[in-house]
Amino acid sequence: AIVIGFFVPFIVLYFIFLFDNKIHSKEDLEKFSLPIVGEIPFFDLSEKEKVFTNPTDRSIISESYRMLMSNIRYLQSNESKSNVILITSSIKGEGKTLNALNLALSFSSIGKKVLLIGADLRNPQLHKYIDYDKNVPGLVDYLFDKKISWKKSLISPFENQTLDILLSGPLPPNPLNLINNGNIDLLLNEA
Repeated sequence: AIVIGFFVPFIVLYFIFLFDNKIHSKEDLEKFSLPIVGEIPFFDLSEKEKVFTNPTDRSIISESYRMLMSNIRYLQSNESKSNVILITSSIKGEGKTLNALNLALSFSSIGKKVLLIGADLRNPQLHKYIDYDKNVPGLVDYLFDKKISWKKSLISPFENQTLDILLSGPLPPNPLNLINNGNIDLLLNEA
């Protein structure tokens, strides 16, 4: 009984690790020969300190976003001529919004004109990082009625940056229908 009681936890842990299919580290991606475009270190800062607005900042965080930006520019020059970068994830809380904002700021810091579109229509978070009301007119309004000028909804919260932001706007009842109605393609082509 003692031997069985000793091995039961190990058997349970073995099966937990056997069926774990999540990515926990960079090494998990390297097993599948997937390219690593950049690595952003974990940082425990306040919401305001996580956004690097100073283009001359030389902190580890800002340098890691600059390296990510450089690698993306290199891939774009070799792979395609697309000017659209999509940052996505399957679950919330992984840092999509913060990464998108800091990546946009890093492109802006070298003089690139950047439009950051807050397209999270279910749980928008972009407004928290820039101190704006989440119900201001934005992407949802344009997706609902393409006659509305999306350019009038642009905000520029950072001084001396070539970054415009289009917030998501008020929460819609059915976000999937809005994204699939074709107006997002018109917006991206016009932008």
